[in-house]
Amino acid sequence: MPKLYLGEAIGLLVKTLPFIWIRLGSYLLLGLGLGLYFGVVGGLAWLLGKLWAPLGFLLFLVAIGGAFGIVRWVTRYYFYLLKAAHTAVLTEFIVHDRAPSEGQVAYGKRQVMERFKDTSIMFAVDQLVDGIVKRIVRSVVSIASILPIPGIDSLGKLLERVAVTSSTYVDESILSRSYARREQNVWAVAHEGVVLYAQAWQPIVANAVVLTLIGYVEFFLLLVILGLPALAVAAVFPGLGPALAIAVVLGAWMIKLAVADAWSLAATLLAYHRTTHDMTPDPEWVARLEGLSDKFKELGRKAKDAVDTGTKAPGRAQDEPEAGTGPAAAGESTGESTGPATDDADRPQSG
Repeated sequence: MPKLYLGEAIGLLVKTLPFIWIRLGSYLLLGLGLGLYFGVVGGLAWLLGKLWAPLGFLLFLVAIGGAFGIVRWVTRYYFYLLKAAHTAVLTEFIVHDRAPSEGQVAYGKRQVMERFKDTSIMFAVDQLVDGIVKRIVRSVVSIASILPIPGIDSLGKLLERVAVTSSTYVDESILSRSYARREQNVWAVAHEGVVLYAQAWQPIVANAVVLTLIGYVEFFLLLVILGLPALAVAAVFPGLGPALAIAVVLGAWMIKLAVADAWSLAATLLAYHRTTHDMTPDPEWVARLEGLSDKFKELGRKAKDAVDTGTKAPGRAQDEPEAGTGPAAAGESTGESTGPATDDADRPQSG
């Protein structure tokens, strides 16, 4: 069974507590903001519902869509950058086995801004990598559908959904190689990182799937922990029932995003860096991935263009150790392994 890094990931969260506190505070503010938003809109919907019930219902539905828009906007322009900075600091601990020489938050922010002068570049790289990773995962799981086992098709579809969902932090792990190797050409780093992921996907996917399943359990437990006192209050003050229900769901969701998802990020980073330690990209895998994903081809073109234009030429600071040389990076290379990409004749077409 592939090694899981759940305990070590908790240790990383303790080492990066400044980010955990920032995440908790930020998600607390977001939760309070959403609670206030739903309180105001819910009140308006109730008043309009007194005039005409469907109107109040429609307003509440629009409000839910607006809430998703707010969360999407805040996630893109704040939490995504916060997660990237946290990733840079976690990578420093994992690969080089040391704390940053400056404050963690300042270091993380500087590492991100040095490589992604414009947030649009970060999103562009991340979206390409995310699409490639999901394509690889789908090709892995779709193999289950060709096995002559009754009911395996339904199981395969379920596994595919879970596996694709579990790939959330794999793209951050791949991009974290730019922090580990002090590279400025993030396109080239991402291109190489995807190849290494394809060569050693099994333990990385296994960790990601386990973490995803644990995440569902964590959210349910948070609902129970927050819901029990809310039920007690609602029993005394029945009129507060709907507001308390919304507060419980928002609270559980915010705590999961702040702490549980940070734990999943740390564990996925550990699995990726330990598994790909000392591995080098195999040209055969590059060819297989080019046949599997057009986005991988595009990633390769952008990496070459970045070198040709000299705008993002790769480089490593002279006073920094090479990735994988720190004590914490000790681990056996997995070498070449069977993986998701296949020859054109037998490559699964699902996904």
